[in-house]
Amino acid sequence: MDQKFLQKQLLDLFRDLTSLGGMTAYALITLFSASSSLLTDLLFGFFFTAAAVIAIRGFYFKNRPKKEEYAGFIERIAASAFPSLHAARTVFLAMLFSAHYNSNYLTGAFTVTAIAASYSRIYLKKHDYADVFGGMILGGIAFVIVSYLL
Repeated sequence: MDQKFLQKQLLDLFRDLTSLGGMTAYALITLFSASSSLLTDLLFGFFFTAAAVIAIRGFYFKNRPKKEEYAGFIERIAASAFPSLHAARTVFLAMLFSAHYNSNYLTGAFTVTAIAASYSRIYLKKHDYADVFGGMILGGIAFVIVSYLL
């Protein structure tokens, strides 16, 4: 196969995987769970991870691997890399759904999906390993809070 074709396929795959940690995917998951017992947990996880990332990025700025220019506070938050909000969301969702459905098969699928979506951020040069690891830790903290406090 042609090298450029494979690179394009990988780029498309990781672009699609990274969307699993985006706001649109999270909103759709929440919408489809609106009548379930997970709704409160999903909403808390969404707002907690976003607020934590905004707070951290507000005090600590770290350039992305592909540096992004910014002109104001909101753009500065978006241009900062640490921690990865996509990684935080996917890990939170994986842990929440694994606990809710209590299935080894689903837990394996959720784990692989969270790792792949998190790695996609590195492949797409939006984050480095430290950013993704920080996001994964944040997602785990959000899950612990949901599990033990809500």
